[in-house]
Amino acid sequence: MKNELLKKVSMIELFYDLVFVYMISQVTGLIHHLQNGVISPSALSIFTLVVIVSINSWMVQTVFNNRYGKSQWSNVILSFVDMAIVLYMSNAFSDTFDRHLIGFFIAAGLLSLTLAIQYLLVFVQTKNEYGRLQI
Repeated sequence: MKNELLKKVSMIELFYDLVFVYMISQVTGLIHHLQNGVISPSALSIFTLVVIVSINSWMVQTVFNNRYGKSQWSNVILSFVDMAIVLYMSNAFSDTFDRHLIGFFIAAGLLSLTLAIQYLLVFVQTKNEYGRLQI
């Protein structure tokens, strides 16, 4: 690989990853407590759902950072907004299907919206055909 293809990891990206590590540690609390030696089906299904949403959001943000991320104010601000949403999501679920899970999904929708805004900003700002997203 050429050196110009390599991109250095910024401190914001590392902090973003750390916030996701915190979220995953919170999610594992769902399956930590056993009832008679068994994980309850509702806790296991919520754990699976929350992990899939979390990992998917993290992967989309990571791909964006690796391909289009720059140290622009818009990216920095949206990254901090994303981190705040992820911190909220980290505490917005419980081991039962109740009203807390609705807050988690609203936050996940907001996180998806901010990620879409980041991609849209890159699409609008990119002038050449090869650097643009292919829609």
